[in-house]
Amino acid sequence: MKKHLLLSFALINIISAFSQTLNLPPRSASALTGSQFVATISSGSLSLTSRENMIFTEISNGNIPDFYRNMKPVTSSAVISGVTQSVTYYVIPDYLAVGCDTNYFLCPMSPMLATQIADLTGCTLPTRKMVNDIWSAASVKLSPSTISAGSGMTTVPVFDQHNTTVEGQRNAVAGTFPLGNLVSGDKKDVVISNSIYTAANRVVIYGWHYTNGTAIQPLSNIHSDTYMDYSHGIRLVQNAVVYNGTPTTIKNILQSSILNGLLSDEGTMANPQYPYSTAVTSLDKPITFAVTRLSSSSIKVFVANDADATHYKIYTSTNGSSFTSPVTLVKSNLQLTGLSADQIYFVKIEAFNQTYNVTSSISEVLAATTSILPDSLLIVNGFDRASAGNTYNFCIQHGNAIWNKMKGFSSCSNEALTSGLIDIQDYYAVDYILGEESSANETFSNSEQTIVKQYLQDGGNLFVSGAEIGWDLDQLGSTNDKDFYNNYLKVFYVDDAPNGGTANSCYNSVTQNSFYSIDSVQFDNGTHGTYNVDYPDVFSLNGGIGDMTYCSVNEVSTMHYSGIFPGGSSVGKLVHWAFPFETVYNAAQRNSMMGSIIDFFYDPSLSTSIKENDNEVFNVYPNPSNGIFQITSEVQGEFSVYDITGRLIVEGKKDEKTFILDLTNTETGMYFLKMGNSIARIIKK
Repeated sequence: MKKHLLLSFALINIISAFSQTLNLPPRSASALTGSQFVATISSGSLSLTSRENMIFTEISNGNIPDFYRNMKPVTSSAVISGVTQSVTYYVIPDYLAVGCDTNYFLCPMSPMLATQIADLTGCTLPTRKMVNDIWSAASVKLSPSTISAGSGMTTVPVFDQHNTTVEGQRNAVAGTFPLGNLVSGDKKDVVISNSIYTAANRVVIYGWHYTNGTAIQPLSNIHSDTYMDYSHGIRLVQNAVVYNGTPTTIKNILQSSILNGLLSDEGTMANPQYPYSTAVTSLDKPITFAVTRLSSSSIKVFVANDADATHYKIYTSTNGSSFTSPVTLVKSNLQLTGLSADQIYFVKIEAFNQTYNVTSSISEVLAATTSILPDSLLIVNGFDRASAGNTYNFCIQHGNAIWNKMKGFSSCSNEALTSGLIDIQDYYAVDYILGEESSANETFSNSEQTIVKQYLQDGGNLFVSGAEIGWDLDQLGSTNDKDFYNNYLKVFYVDDAPNGGTANSCYNSVTQNSFYSIDSVQFDNGTHGTYNVDYPDVFSLNGGIGDMTYCSVNEVSTMHYSGIFPGGSSVGKLVHWAFPFETVYNAAQRNSMMGSIIDFFYDPSLSTSIKENDNEVFNVYPNPSNGIFQITSEVQGEFSVYDITGRLIVEGKKDEKTFILDLTNTETGMYFLKMGNSIARIIKK
């Protein structure tokens, strides 16, 4: 498993309102190249609808060259009320393509598909005037390369033939003008125009300029909307612009009786788009998402792709209750930068469609921290049940208690785990929130069970807390549910609540066990700030150690286990509570108990709160280093080096004032050098 550590947090300062980055997900390393994609769509029996569905799938999943993502500025001007005015907009550097930087396919498509992709990315298509201005602004002006007219010009093999020709032209000038420079002259444009609506179901094309600036193709709507040939290209233009300091859109300017001349030579465009756009009237609340550390000054939000969302509004808070006004970020770049170190904060989000100004309802609250080092602990919120008292923000209690122990963390919804958005194996320890999930929403779905079982088999450290886990999995569950509960959560279900089914809000530690440093705590009955835990399970043990029992009855409520889980190969650790951690009151008791759990998972002698060279007994230089450290100290004697999990890496004896510590054969990351009672943090680059 990868093991990450986080020591500090952050505060949001300034986020740009408009991005000049194409709003698509990152390209997968396993995505098809341009030539591979051509092979998948070359069959003559493939329908236009099927082909365009395949194109949309590739592009919406981010399968475009990386150099396309940085959009290029173009300025258009006009005389407005006797004064020359201008507006700058951003365009992709070449016509829309599928593939990677070294192998991409300039992809002709219908205006229906082009409109769908434009809506998806918060873009529009250009007008004739804009095409002219883009050609003027282009640093790479290719000479048009035509193919003789014929029936083959509308087929994929000819599309590919022309793509190869254009590729050769582009490569010939790549030494002077690297990929990412603005290119024109290689295709005609599918444009928006008033002539879209002078006849039914039309595609309007224009452009393909010679190097002297003359366009081969005059504005034309002679073709039906299902017609496309090798010469057609799609240029995406970011719809959001700023005119005279005021945010607006390309479409608003084209519809303006005063400003349309900035972007149109056809006058006002009452409907500046093809009639195929499906208006977005509502958006789903974000459910599958995560908040993770990105660096010591930034965090990142991951969200499952919603084709109707172009942006996300992100709210932040340092206490979980008082949130800032939202910042709006394009969905392909959900990074919050300019943050302060050493601060926890909380995040909730809304999906937003900029084109139609539609916002979703707000998400649950997640949290993350910042540090110079990666985070090591993941909070998973699996409490989805719409029950009384579920405020969907219990990352507050969990996050604050974890940070009180100076352990950094990220967090995610349980849906983010099952979708693959977050990999549990990236984290040394996991805190799984289940509240009162019960059978109404499934405490652990089959997918979650598979993920958690593998994590424990691989030596993971899991804290799970919640009422009714046993009721769902063992009492009402399938054979697989029972196996997971008995053998991986290490208990058997006994009763629906203590005292023969009557819940009691008090529980005490087992007297012979000292896992927790406090003897008596209480969980909420609905009057202490969270919710009434009216059905906390009672369980018996299956190999673990009981730590606490409910008051007045010898019925176990919490346990811990360390060992190899069935099918595993490494020692994993488990802490399992039959009531929700967040309902413990007060905060001091929650902090104390979380501290004991973290000490169980991590080596408590290597507290991450310790400062480098605490007692100034010895010095380490350079630090960070590539693996060779010079240690200077007046103290003689034994030394040892541990990784962040407490595993001993190196030990030896120091007989001289200065010696060399060699960690060149270890992985990059943070280590602790211990000499006597002093500890220094050392970092291998």
